[in-house]
Amino acid sequence: MDILKNWRFWLLAFFIIASVVIFAFRGIDFGIDFKGGTLFTIEFSKKITDPEQKVRIANTVSQRLDWTGLRDTTVTFFGDEFVLAQLAETSPETVARIESLLLKQGNFEATIDGNVIFTGSDIVAINRESTNGYGFRNEGDFVRWYLPFTLKAGPGSASERFRDLTFHRCTLTSFDQASGKKYECDMTYFFIDRPVESVAVIPIGLYDSDKSLLLTGNQQQDIQSGLKIDEIILNSQVPFIKVENGVLSEEQAASLAELQKTKPTALVPADLNASVLNELAKLGFEIKTVNETSGVPWAWSALGVKTAIQLSSDVAHMDVAVRELAQPISSLQITGAAQDFKTAQQRLSDLDVLLSSGSLPVAVKSISKESISPVLGENFLTVVFWMGILAVLVVSLVVFIRYRAPRITGLLIFFIFSETMITIAFSSLLNKFDLGAVAGIIAAVGTGIDTEIIITDELLRGEVSEEVASLLTRVKRALFIVFAAAAVSLATMLPIIFFGFGLGKLVGFAITTSMGVLIGVLITRPAFAELAKSAVEHTRQKHKAEKH
Repeated sequence: MDILKNWRFWLLAFFIIASVVIFAFRGIDFGIDFKGGTLFTIEFSKKITDPEQKVRIANTVSQRLDWTGLRDTTVTFFGDEFVLAQLAETSPETVARIESLLLKQGNFEATIDGNVIFTGSDIVAINRESTNGYGFRNEGDFVRWYLPFTLKAGPGSASERFRDLTFHRCTLTSFDQASGKKYECDMTYFFIDRPVESVAVIPIGLYDSDKSLLLTGNQQQDIQSGLKIDEIILNSQVPFIKVENGVLSEEQAASLAELQKTKPTALVPADLNASVLNELAKLGFEIKTVNETSGVPWAWSALGVKTAIQLSSDVAHMDVAVRELAQPISSLQITGAAQDFKTAQQRLSDLDVLLSSGSLPVAVKSISKESISPVLGENFLTVVFWMGILAVLVVSLVVFIRYRAPRITGLLIFFIFSETMITIAFSSLLNKFDLGAVAGIIAAVGTGIDTEIIITDELLRGEVSEEVASLLTRVKRALFIVFAAAAVSLATMLPIIFFGFGLGKLVGFAITTSMGVLIGVLITRPAFAELAKSAVEHTRQKHKAEKH
């Protein structure tokens, strides 16, 4: 056959084979619509217009969603206030924990006596090797977790600040020949999202209750015993107003009025007296209610305390007489305890994520989520498959009724499947296969069928006795129409692709449609025109035979 000598036929054959190879070795990368998952829509408290800040936020959200890198995640901005975060995860417990992590600013600070020793941005690396101390250890009825990390080193760095602020912060308590010197060292407090622009307003009864709870401790909640509420307040740098008898004194009201100028948020417990709440509102405070948790001091939750760790004599350089001779320490460790391995693992993982992902530069206003189960996704895929088969059958029936030529009908069906297969294979290399991609394939293939019918009609137009040269002219005219239609489709889709960053499925639809149009114009339609000439010639010969 002459068609076997035509390069357009072999180009089509190459792409069909390439598509089969892609399906066999890579498969289709299904999106959330078909394999299930959760879509988070994150709204921020203000617009983010700086491109570099957008990249930082997207990276932070991505790390919080998938700190291991093993989950399938996609994070994109939608406008200047929203981030769409897609995660291939449907477990309610996991989704709820991830949502909690997304809501946190994650601004990590370690303090002593109200002075910040280091922040999350000062941490160079999280040392996750067990040889460095990372992991878990059973201690009686509890599981202790360890998170080693490295601080920035060099002149003026966090490691030097740590040395300066912790130097000789231990008191010698005893000494004997057997065990040597024993020290009582000061505490450092680790905060996440310390409410720096806030005032805490607390009933005196709740304050006394917090004081007792801190002295007793709560190992189940990773709160050690012997802590002092005044130290926590000092390190938080949040003013505390203790309300007696449910009434603010004149002195307290005047102090609050002055504080409101720089600290516009009032942290209050859920059971604060209504008259006090009304007075705070009159002073212009934004009221933020922090609920109590059983066994946890209210101040611990309200101030964002994560843990409290006692310094050791070696990091406090108790064996060095002069601060200038002490070497900066960059390798440190956070530790905590939990009642079981699962809780310890979760606490370690959450702190690991927040330290390694950094803080969000703006507050999260709200998060909404939409979940699709894998079973429902499989049902979607099945429905889409049978809808596609039904559409092909209907198109085939219409084409057969139109031309009454099995060869032309078969050719159109073959090219419908070929174009669909090539479009799915190659668009899956750029974009996930979701409902947007399905809509794009339908649009592209539907356009392809239209143009293939135009080519067929051009070839069949006129007398049966027309010469082959006339067929070539008609093919050229038909292909001109095809290219013009494709140019219009691409002109419509390209702005969505280049300027629709964050529009999710709409961009996927545009990419798939453009891919389908290009495949049709450059590969399938020219090959169809060549094969259609042969099919039309066969049809004409058949018509001639029927006339005779």
